[in-house]
Amino acid sequence: MCTRVAGRAAAAPGVPCGPWLCFLVALALDVVRVGCDQDPLNSVYLPAALELLDAPEHFRVQQVGHYPPANSSLGSRSETFLLLQPWPRAQPLLRVSYPPFATQQVVPPRVTEPHQQPVPWDVRAVSVEAAVTPAEPHARVLFHLKGQDWPPGPGSLPCARLHARHPAGTAHKACHFQLSLGACVVELEFPSHWFSQASTTRAELVYTLEPAAEGPGGCGPGRDEDPGKQALPVGGVELRPADPPQYQEVPLDEAVTLRVPNVPVRPGQIFSATLLLWHNFTASLLTLRIKVKKGLHVMAARPTQPTLWTAKLDRFKSSKHHTTLITCHRTGSSGPDSRPLELSEFLWVDFAVENGTGGGMAVTRPITWQLEYPGQAPEAEKDKMVWEILVSERDIRALVPLAKAEELVNTAPLTGIPRRVPVRLVTVDSGGALVEVTEHIGCESANTQVLQVSETCDAVFVAGKESRGAWGVRVDFWWRRLRASLRLTVWAPLLPLHIELTDTTLEQVRGWRVPSPTEGFTEPESAAGAEEAERRARGCRLQYQRAGVRFLAPFAAHPLDGGRRLTHLLGPDWLLDVSHLVAPHARVQDPRIASLEGGSVLVGREPGVTSIEVRSPLSDSILGEQALAVTDDKVSVLELRVQPVMGISLALSRGAAHPGEVTATCWAQSALPAPKQEVALSLWLSFSDHTLAPAELYDRSDLGLSVLAEEPGAILPTEERGAQLGVVVSGAGAEGLPLHVALHPAEPCRRGRHRVPLASGTAWLGLSPAHTPAPALPSSPAQSPPATEASLGGGRRVAGSVGGSGGVRGKFERAEEEAGKEEAKAREEEEEEEEEMVPAPQRVTDLELGMYALLGIFCLAILIFLVNGMVFVLRYQRKEPPDSATDPASPQPHNWVWLGTDQEELSRQLDRQSSGLATGEGGCPCESGGGEEAPALVPGPAGGTTSSSSTLARKEAGGRRKRVEFVTFAPAPPAQLPEEPAGAPAVQSILVAGEEDIRWVCEDMGLKDPEELRNYMERIRGSS
Repeated sequence: MCTRVAGRAAAAPGVPCGPWLCFLVALALDVVRVGCDQDPLNSVYLPAALELLDAPEHFRVQQVGHYPPANSSLGSRSETFLLLQPWPRAQPLLRVSYPPFATQQVVPPRVTEPHQQPVPWDVRAVSVEAAVTPAEPHARVLFHLKGQDWPPGPGSLPCARLHARHPAGTAHKACHFQLSLGACVVELEFPSHWFSQASTTRAELVYTLEPAAEGPGGCGPGRDEDPGKQALPVGGVELRPADPPQYQEVPLDEAVTLRVPNVPVRPGQIFSATLLLWHNFTASLLTLRIKVKKGLHVMAARPTQPTLWTAKLDRFKSSKHHTTLITCHRTGSSGPDSRPLELSEFLWVDFAVENGTGGGMAVTRPITWQLEYPGQAPEAEKDKMVWEILVSERDIRALVPLAKAEELVNTAPLTGIPRRVPVRLVTVDSGGALVEVTEHIGCESANTQVLQVSETCDAVFVAGKESRGAWGVRVDFWWRRLRASLRLTVWAPLLPLHIELTDTTLEQVRGWRVPSPTEGFTEPESAAGAEEAERRARGCRLQYQRAGVRFLAPFAAHPLDGGRRLTHLLGPDWLLDVSHLVAPHARVQDPRIASLEGGSVLVGREPGVTSIEVRSPLSDSILGEQALAVTDDKVSVLELRVQPVMGISLALSRGAAHPGEVTATCWAQSALPAPKQEVALSLWLSFSDHTLAPAELYDRSDLGLSVLAEEPGAILPTEERGAQLGVVVSGAGAEGLPLHVALHPAEPCRRGRHRVPLASGTAWLGLSPAHTPAPALPSSPAQSPPATEASLGGGRRVAGSVGGSGGVRGKFERAEEEAGKEEAKAREEEEEEEEEMVPAPQRVTDLELGMYALLGIFCLAILIFLVNGMVFVLRYQRKEPPDSATDPASPQPHNWVWLGTDQEELSRQLDRQSSGLATGEGGCPCESGGGEEAPALVPGPAGGTTSSSSTLARKEAGGRRKRVEFVTFAPAPPAQLPEEPAGAPAVQSILVAGEEDIRWVCEDMGLKDPEELRNYMERIRGSS
């Protein structure tokens, strides 16, 4: 088809066309050239079904422009899958089937590093402490299983062993995962000699997974040697000589600051708060009022410098609160201080926690602080500061959110179904205890345009309204004074969708006739139904090509800094197959032209142009669109590509682009068949437009297939098990057994020339010779041994057949003589049968309607223009032309002006005037000595003339008026001057009144000398 379209497009520039048409033709040439770069004849694969079992979330993936993959062939197929959710419960299975054969394998565990061995668990490790000290030499690491739920039983979950590597040595400890949370904590104590008194050192933490064993904690004792490259990284921890205490500073006013511990306290513990003064503090008396609830009381107040300050403690008790009043007096001077802008400690206040909290849960105890100065205004005494201390019976070290997954593929815009990731909050106590937190939790998403969090803080989700994805988007959680963050990667689809069609132009298949949708497939059983069968045969229509449909989308994550560089899932050239998600929302825009069957097969109905579109389930927007055309052009089936399948094999491998990437490769087994071996035949149809299609795209009732074997009794009928064609082979020789497969129209439409096969192909069972000529179908008994044939799809019913019209039978098709007669008769009736075929109903498309409307407007405009022209001609052809235009030979009128002073010329003009040859006279007395008036005549055009004069008055400075008369000549009819001789010039004159006026005209022309005037007149006569 690429060659034909390219040829048509190449011929288009030779036709006169506008610039837009030329541009469209050039664009079409580019599209055709790109489409023809990939040879479609190599786009074949074994149409076996591959599916993942027991996998919670997975996608088929493919590279752009590489489907099927390069390693696919007629007998093999490769598919790549992406598993996003881990599987701690059971390993998923990948099953491949091509009926009646099927096989399956367990998907190998994921590998996070190339050199590591695969593990069946997906574990997240969280280091609780970033630094340890000799006072607290414990490193705590939380291990959490991601993915699905896991089966009950103490031995079902593994153990995690933490290894610490330090220059001074190694240490390790293990923990067993809890069934309730799927998590555990390892609390590893570092030896004292690992800590340096002068510097900070670092220890690297790694872990390994091992099965549960009999022993303390459900894990084995382990070994002291280094785990090597098989260990998974956790991170590093610093070993410091001493850890500075954690404090929080709060200003009470401009001069006094309060420093309090920022860690939870336990019942019975004594802690201290410190008051700090600026060095420029000058007051000598300070009163501190402290109010606490029951369970806390102030034990003592101790000045840091007893020689400078004294403290007096007074206690007051009430039913709800205990109030303590501390009065501080300055007793001495500190002297000049060169650091007035620094803080210094001046008072320690000791508190004691009396009672427990009950239940081990943390509670807060508020403490109210208020400063009072002598002579202070009453309004200032109202300023108070409330500080809450966290009291807990447990030594809580951290708050950790546990999520089922660390990445989320946002398919909600495609399906309208929200995607959720469950989240659980746990606290890590000293000693490695884990406690889940369910109440008084706060949470917030850092970017709600990417990811949202539920009100109960038990899940993060996407609802379909999110505009983008992000890499490592943060969700914050808090409980009491503890805060924690969870980071997830959200992959969002990049729209529009890629709709991939195996053929965008569906054409009619020459000779392949199928019954109309209203016709049945039951063949009449009596001779009385012969006419009915003939009528049904004439009601058949040509089969349109079919195409496979796939819906693909790239998924990407945006950077958090707002940049434009995207991070693509698997890579920028990888697409995820979302056909199973968007197929319910896909439709053909005009179902009369084509229809979509099963969301994956495009069926042509009638000629026209339409498109496949996918609409959003959340709005009326279009997520993707692909144009297609159905034409009544004819294509032929060139050949059948046949692949025998006598078994199927499967191989699985892991990819490196993503931990969940799995590639499955299956191939057909086609060794020498054993006796009674069942064989399935995979068929591909090769068309004359350079396209290929598997037989699985077409209805079984439209395929009339027959199998022919040269050896008698080589093939036997078999039951229908889902394959397009299957036989049972009795056995094959050492050189293999050839099977000849032919494609016929459906049986109700198999009349005349349509009994001849549309196409044929050969499949070899076992080893095929280097070159085997394609046999003629049907074969001649005189040239070959008796053959055995099996047919499928629309075949005639015979005794012993199985499955009715879809069964398999063995018999002779017909003799060679009958075949020759049928072929000759088919050639004679070819044109007649083409006329008898019921054409597909033609329908005027919207484009044709628009073209017709535009053509009608153009015709109407041309008609109006013609009517307007006729009216104009009829209106103006009746008007008489002016007198000057009655004689086309008459000269055009001219305006002549004569200025002259030559006396001789003036005399000659006067003589001509006296003889009656001229009708106008005028004088131009110039300075010629005599000064007498004389008329000046100007020669006019040939023929008689009439004169009309007009006067232009001009007034100069001094009051003298000069006047020149101009005469305009118009041609007169020839009948007015019959006495004028031929060739005599017509002269009209300029009459000038007054000698001074004539002299003014001559002076203006610069002609004062009579000789100059005479020469000027001669030049005028010579030019006329």
